Amino acid sequence: MIDRYAIKKIEEIWAEDNKLNIWLDVEKAVVEAWATLKIVPNNDCQKILNNAKISRTRMLEIEKETKHDVVAFTRAISETLGEEKRWIHLGLTSTDVVDTAQNKMIQLSNYVVFESLENLKQTLKQKAIDTKNILIMGRTHGMFGEPTSLGLKFLLWFDEISRQIQRFNLAREQIEVAKISGSMGNFANLEIEIEEFVAKKMNLNIDKISTQVTQRDRHAFLISIFANIASTLEKIAIEIRHFQRSEVQEISEGFAQGQKGSSSMPHKKNPISSENISGLARYIRTFVSMSYENNLLWHERDISHSSNERLLLPDVFNTIVYILNRLKDTIDNLYINKEKIEKHIKEQKGIFFSQRVLTYILIKYNHSREDVYDFIQMCTLECQKSDKSFKEVLLEKGILNYLENANELDELFNIDYYMRNVEKIFRRVLI
Repeated sequence: MIDRYAIKKIEEIWAEDNKLNIWLDVEKAVVEAWATLKIVPNNDCQKILNNAKISRTRMLEIEKETKHDVVAFTRAISETLGEEKRWIHLGLTSTDVVDTAQNKMIQLSNYVVFESLENLKQTLKQKAIDTKNILIMGRTHGMFGEPTSLGLKFLLWFDEISRQIQRFNLAREQIEVAKISGSMGNFANLEIEIEEFVAKKMNLNIDKISTQVTQRDRHAFLISIFANIASTLEKIAIEIRHFQRSEVQEISEGFAQGQKGSSSMPHKKNPISSENISGLARYIRTFVSMSYENNLLWHERDISHSSNERLLLPDVFNTIVYILNRLKDTIDNLYINKEKIEKHIKEQKGIFFSQRVLTYILIKYNHSREDVYDFIQMCTLECQKSDKSFKEVLLEKGILNYLENANELDELFNIDYYMRNVEKIFRRVLI
C-alpha cells in the first residue's frame, strides 16, 4: 500500500517479518501438539520452543536455490536448531502453515477494522442525536419532497453500519480458522487433535473440512462484506457531496485553517474527503471479482490464488480502515448551515404540505381521491409560477369546496407535523 493510504497497524500485521514470525508460531504450535500426543519428546519440544528462530535474510538466500518459500523457511529454522530440527514441519504441507498464519493475520486485521467500524457507528449515533430536532428538506430524485429530521439521516446510516457490523462478524467467524489437515486435507499424516490444539493455541476457529487449502469462499465472503461496507461509506460521502454543492450549501466538510481548495481558484472549498472516500470505495469493490475467482481452485489445490492475495489482502485492509477513519473524521467536523437549511424550507412557500392536505381531506370527507389530487396538483403548479404561498393559492382556487372552514387549513400548515414520530423512530432504532 502506498504511504498516503497506509494504516500503521495494518502495515505492521502484513509486514514480511511479522508474517514469518507467525509462520514460526504455527510450526511451534504443531510441535507442541505432537508433544501432547507423545510423538515429540518433551525435551526436544522445549528446545524448539526456546531456540527456533527465523531470519528473513537467510531464508531469502536459501529460496534462491529452492525456489520455494516454505522449504526455504523450514531450512532456515533448522539451521538454528540441533538434532531436534527433525520435528519441524512434521506431517505438514506448506499451506497448513501459510493459510493458518494468513488467517491469523486476517484476524488481527479484523480487530482493527472492527474498532474503526465501532468508532464510526458511535460518531453517527451522536451526530443523529445532536441533529434530531433540525428540520431539513427531504429529497427524492434530487428534488424537494417534504421536510424531515436531519437526525434521521445520520440515524439511518448508524443503523446501516450496525447491520454491516453484524455481517462482518459473521464473516470473521468463518475466515478466522486454523487449517492443519495435511497434503490432501484428509489428516493422513496428521491427527485431528493437532489442528484442534493449534486452533486453540492461536485463538482461531477450526476449519472443519478442507483440502490442501482453506476454501476461498471464506475469503470471498469477507471481501464482499468489505465491498458492501464501502458502498455504505460511499453513499454517505455522496450525500455530503450533494449537500456541499454551491446551489445547496446546507452541509459541508470542515475546512481547516490554511487549507486550500484549488491551485488556481482561491475561493474554492471542495468536498475532498468525501470524493476521496468515493474513489477508494470503488477500489475496494474491484477486489470482489478477484476474491470469487480465487475460490475456483483445481482439485485439492493450485496456487492461482496466492499471488494476487499477497497484494489483495494488505491493500483491502489498509483501504477499508483508511476510509472508515476518514469518514469518521469527516462526520465529526461537518458544518451544518442552519440558515441555508431554513432558507430552502421557506422558499418552498409551504408547497410541501400538499400530501398533508390531500390525506386529511380523504380521511375526513367523502371526496374522490382523483378529484382532490388533481385540484391540489393544479394549486401546486400555480404556486410555483407565482409569488403567492401555497395556502393562498389553495384558498383562491377553492379549497373550501373540500373543507368546512379555513381554520382547518391553518391546522394543516403546521410544520411540526413532520417531526411528530421522529422520537419514536429514534427509540426504535437505538433501543
